[in-house]
Amino acid sequence: MTKACGKQLDISLLADAKENKNATSLIRPIDVHKRGCMASNVEERSYDNIVLNIPHASAGGLGLAKWSNKVALMKEVRKWTDWFTDVIFVPDDRPGVKCVVADYSRFVVDVDRLLDDPMNEIGQGIIYTKFNGLQRTTPDEEQMGMMAYYYSYIKQLKSMLNEHSLLIDCHSFPSKLSDVDVCIGVNDDWSRPSEFLIELVMEFFKQEGYRVELNTPYSHAIAPPMNFRYDSIMIKLNKRIYLNEDTLELLDSADDLRSSINTLYGVLLRYSEEI
Repeated sequence: MTKACGKQLDISLLADAKENKNATSLIRPIDVHKRGCMASNVEERSYDNIVLNIPHASAGGLGLAKWSNKVALMKEVRKWTDWFTDVIFVPDDRPGVKCVVADYSRFVVDVDRLLDDPMNEIGQGIIYTKFNGLQRTTPDEEQMGMMAYYYSYIKQLKSMLNEHSLLIDCHSFPSKLSDVDVCIGVNDDWSRPSEFLIELVMEFFKQEGYRVELNTPYSHAIAPPMNFRYDSIMIKLNKRIYLNEDTLELLDSADDLRSSINTLYGVLLRYSEEI
């Protein structure tokens, strides 16, 4: 049970979803919820479209990147690539779910950064020039090509969004960074989902047996500006719950995790609330 606006809201239907992982249609988890207890000018918030942003699953293009020490670079690549997130998050066949997956490594071009990203100050903006003591030479021609790819990626991502979209920023992180299993990240701006939706997602993973935290150890979610508002949320997985980090092989638990996430999509596509 969760509380919203002083009322008890039953989200036990999440348990029903857990028992019906292969169902193509899931019962709407919430019929009515008033964000901020507004009694007038009530509008319904629901999702008819889930867009998956998967920016860091690839190790492509590294042969083109002019880093100072390729051996040391590959150690960083092994650690910081979000291995198999393009497998874990992407459903086989789920109407209403679209995805954009980057072709290049984040050490070539990081499509998850902003044009004026604060990480620019340490050389880790869209085109990394420094990383943990490594240096990268970036000729103008290379920069132009990578920026063209960045703009193309963001354009494709934006083309999938509408005012009833939920954008899910899909990531993973090294297990040594935290004992949290699933990190949910949100922004403190127009793209932040309702508190109830955030709690719904967190409760879903908790019922699946994972330790879940909000904005810990990471925060925020990608949210390209549009001429309408939509919701954005990050789901960041501890690699230990699906991956052998030494051999980079999927664990048996990866199948259950992937099935759980696919079930979550069904829950979200049936979700609605009054705002």
